[in-house]
Amino acid sequence: MTRRIIRVRQRVELKNKLMNLEGVLQMEKYRGESLLEIMKRADGVWWESHIEELKLFQLQHLKKALETLNQKVEKEIQMMNNNAFPFQSSGSALALPSFTS
Repeated sequence: MTRRIIRVRQRVELKNKLMNLEGVLQMEKYRGESLLEIMKRADGVWWESHIEELKLFQLQHLKKALETLNQKVEKEIQMMNNNAFPFQSSGSALALPSFTS
């Protein structure tokens, strides 16, 4: 009798897991459809859509992309400044000699 109860509980748990997975699958399907719709309206570039039309996950993706871009730009600026003024540090072995007598 207890084995039967255990099997029934296992079936109920599996059924619940299946229902949860079907719900997740359906949500992902709707999300994909909404992404496709936004991409169609924006000619394939959803990030150029009006900000009000973007979903939360798109806004989060856009935020992360902008943060990454900002970091890359800051690194590039720093590298350009280092290359533009290589003799800037005082006491450098590469410092220009003084020609005053």
